[in-house]
Amino acid sequence: MTESLLRPARTSAAHTGTLVRALRRGPRESQRDFTVLLDVLARPGRIGRLDVPDGAPAAAVAACGLADVEVPLHVLTGGDPEYDAWAEAAHTATRAPRAALSAARCVVALRPLTAPDVAALHRGRPLDPERGARVFAQVDTLADASDGAPDTVAADVLVLALTGPGVPGERRVAVRGLAADVVDALGRANAGFPCGVDVFLLARDASVTGLPRTTRVRLVRGV
Repeated sequence: MTESLLRPARTSAAHTGTLVRALRRGPRESQRDFTVLLDVLARPGRIGRLDVPDGAPAAAVAACGLADVEVPLHVLTGGDPEYDAWAEAAHTATRAPRAALSAARCVVALRPLTAPDVAALHRGRPLDPERGARVFAQVDTLADASDGAPDTVAADVLVLALTGPGVPGERRVAVRGLAADVVDALGRANAGFPCGVDVFLLARDASVTGLPRTTRVRLVRGV
């Protein structure tokens, strides 16, 4: 596309249609997205990359590849008009029912995820833990930090050390655009395995990494 999808169109209907087309995934695209997302969730800390239209938020694109009419959806926008427009487009593209944050099985965070957001997420129940929320959180950047010393990373970047199933020893990921207290909140949300939440972090360049409920996340460095 030659114009940014975030640029207002002449009519709201035309603009909404443009956003819906950017988010709507065909069978081949959905399968490709699913493969990438499954890989990063199975190997926490590994960074994959999605094919995202220019100007579209990667978190919304990824969620729309998996959500459908049976998956209650909540989009966190913070009242930003641009994010509100993407939220409407996500519901239209997927036909997913709207749900309160505490009841949603799919959550898209277009504005920064907060610790209270995480505390409110549905974690499933012991007999049906798969009903715990799956979160697609937009961040600024992601990078593999396994081979780098924490003191070489910019001051506004979190370095997360990941251990658990699917991680050979330890992996480290550098994240810009995620608050340190969110990491603590995720630890609390996932303390009662098998209940918990699965999180995908998606950067502006469409790189993605997974933080499943089975992963222990330790803050090595953060602001």
